[in-house]
Amino acid sequence: MKKFAILTMILCAASFAAAAAGIDGKWTSESKRGDNTIQQTLTLKSDGGALTGAVESSFNGNSRSVDIKNGKVDGNKFSFSMVQRGKQGEVTVTWEGTVNGDEMSGTTTREGGQSRPFNAKRAGN
Repeated sequence: MKKFAILTMILCAASFAAAAAGIDGKWTSESKRGDNTIQQTLTLKSDGGALTGAVESSFNGNSRSVDIKNGKVDGNKFSFSMVQRGKQGEVTVTWEGTVNGDEMSGTTTREGGQSRPFNAKRAGN
């Protein structure tokens, strides 16, 4: 019975690690804002339940990269925030979503409550 309990714990830990590792790598997303297209590349790395990385955005020939903050992974669910700097000053954007194989989806929510859906695909697919 003791061996069964230990084996179960090991399998659960391995399963969690495999699910968290599923988010590692580069992801690409494209969205429209009026007549403009915004391209984003998410570079993400999990370590247990922690998530680190950056989001690079390209818009009208300009590109900038922002490190993510407060990144978390729990199974196939993830969340993080980032601070965008623009004409209106600094705005925090929170990302929440799920990973399903080579696709991720969820919402981005700007400080103040404006939410938008997003979809991304693993780069190279």
